Amino acid sequence: MQDDEFFGPGNDIKPARLQPEHEASIENWRDAIRRGQIAFLPRSTKGNLYWYGFAPTKREQKELLTLLDAWVGPTFSDLPRSRGRLYPLDPFDTALAADAVPPLRFEVLPRGSGKARDEVRHALLVLSKLVWKRPRSEFDAPRTTVEVLDDLGHAIGAQDRRIALACLRELEAFADLDHSNLAFLRLRVHAGLGDIAAIFADRDLEHVLQLRRPLGITRLLQFAVYERYLEEADASGDETSLIEAAERIPARLRTLMTGGIAGSRRALVVEFVLARLNGATTGALERLADEAQSISPALADTLRRLITPSAESTQPLPEAPSPKPDVTPPNEFHRLIEEGEFAAAIVAGLAEPPSTTTAALLVGCVRELEDVHLAGEVAAFVEASGLEAESSDHDIVVRADLEWLADFLTPHRLLGWLGWFDALQANDAVGLDVDFSVCADWAPLDRATVANCLASLDEEALARLGDHGGAFMASHSSLFAGPDGGELCERVLAGFAVSEKNTAGIRLQTVALLEYMAAAGPGPETLAASLLWTEDIVRVGTSAVTASWTVDVLQAATASPQAVALDAKTRLFYAALDVLRPVRSGLSLADIEGLRLVADELATTLPDDFEFDAADADPAAPYRHLEGSVVVLYSLTASATTRAAQVLRRLIPGIDVRTTSEHDGSQQLAALSSNADVFVMVAASAKHAATNFIKDHRGGRPILQVNSRGSSAILRELAEG
Repeated sequence: MQDDEFFGPGNDIKPARLQPEHEASIENWRDAIRRGQIAFLPRSTKGNLYWYGFAPTKREQKELLTLLDAWVGPTFSDLPRSRGRLYPLDPFDTALAADAVPPLRFEVLPRGSGKARDEVRHALLVLSKLVWKRPRSEFDAPRTTVEVLDDLGHAIGAQDRRIALACLRELEAFADLDHSNLAFLRLRVHAGLGDIAAIFADRDLEHVLQLRRPLGITRLLQFAVYERYLEEADASGDETSLIEAAERIPARLRTLMTGGIAGSRRALVVEFVLARLNGATTGALERLADEAQSISPALADTLRRLITPSAESTQPLPEAPSPKPDVTPPNEFHRLIEEGEFAAAIVAGLAEPPSTTTAALLVGCVRELEDVHLAGEVAAFVEASGLEAESSDHDIVVRADLEWLADFLTPHRLLGWLGWFDALQANDAVGLDVDFSVCADWAPLDRATVANCLASLDEEALARLGDHGGAFMASHSSLFAGPDGGELCERVLAGFAVSEKNTAGIRLQTVALLEYMAAAGPGPETLAASLLWTEDIVRVGTSAVTASWTVDVLQAATASPQAVALDAKTRLFYAALDVLRPVRSGLSLADIEGLRLVADELATTLPDDFEFDAADADPAAPYRHLEGSVVVLYSLTASATTRAAQVLRRLIPGIDVRTTSEHDGSQQLAALSSNADVFVMVAASAKHAATNFIKDHRGGRPILQVNSRGSSAILRELAEG
């Protein structure tokens, strides 16, 4: 219904017949509705007065209901009973229900009371002005690039695709990043989420392939090529299968070579097959096979069997080659550069006498490799050669390479994660706010080092960890999800609590850390300490629009055996209820059922003010379509699926809900994948091999994918799916 139709049939109020001040108020409200703001419109029918509250989004609708509870409440309305619901048998309301965000409706009580009518109208006028003039909230206010990148790191660390993509959209809309850097960042996000299909489908992939890109971007593209084209053949150990698989790599991806040390099996295999396809020399292929020896002798043997005279060139020779000019054959240094053997070329070039020509070529080589040690040696060579002083204004390429070298060797880029922890402790703003694209290429620390670093942080440094730890969590998420990650999780939760930061990234990371804690089975002391920190996080993070998140936190925090840290769990339960009470209108009926489930497990009861009238609401209604179905919930962290299954069983007695968290394929997982009527996979907690196994055994049947953590996300997808 358009706002100009609101005062048509079914509404006895005609604005033109009202007093001028009342007509002006209605016009202001109608204008606010057109501009996407909260506003109110009155309706009178059969002698009864109703008000309709309009909000532009579902989130603001929830907030509006909370505001109406406070400003109008039970004194002058039926809000406690109706909760703003439209009346389905009223044709006027039926038209409004078709809106994307239907308005809230309440009747003015007592009926016929002039005082009630005037009090409600005055309250709504004041409320409107306050809402219109208030500063933008943290949920929609523009944020700095650093803040968004921090949330992006948390989203990648927690494997939350929904928040990660939301951060990307925000960066694309507001961040001061050029097109190429945004494309690099988007590819890093796809890789961090393990979404290989998204990498190959990215709209800027062709552009990136033609750019002189950072080594880290080339590596992640190599990893994507390995996973899509080479992984299965490599695992077989058969060299013929490997070459057949390599020949399926599209020509546009065959330029993904670096000429440097691969450092991993995936990169080395890709470097080798691409070098062979591109006609690399026997010497270049032998170097890669020698490097494979330290990774896997079996792999080295496989690659050596592929080094044949035919590998010198896979390209057909032209029938009548053009005569080559009579030139002196290049020396070893130049030959290696022409062959793309940049690491070997640098070693050869550094052995030559310093000259500006050699220095310029060396800088170009080291830019391809982005090797810190070699870059330092090349910088010393450049200084001895006098290249910087002699570089002319028109030598654009050399000047660009020199600028890159100077930037690459800045302490900011060479910091590493240990240096970053030093910056946390010293409150070094430059070291703290590292560029996401830089730290994404830093080598992750091992568990013992991370534990020592976290333990060394004082309270102020912990707070800074909470403010700036997104990229760190993205790089080290596997440590926190490991079987001995409980103590690490507790320390990061402490950082979140002390920082008092409230962002989407902090909230989703909190749920992820509590899920890891539940899976790791920490000792009572560690769990109790974590729950105390969680109280502070919940106190800061709970609002009308995050109420379901608070329920997720509570369910994840109490997922361990009941007897472990029972006092701390009970304390957290009542602390969560205290902060939820003012915003309980933001809770869904399934959320209420989840709270009741936790209360039962803790041998307590849910307070009466959280109960709902069963006569007016059916919490099971969104899930009735699942009756008689076999529902399978899959996640590697079982706490969320366990909680969701418990809620579903309480709402729909007799429903067949099964949970599984197997890492790899098995007969049981195959049977569940094949036979389930509804299969839910939490993508935020799934392993690539298991994901493919499930898809293969579904036989084309749909999979309901949940891209966020927490039981509420699972229940929401089931209700909507």
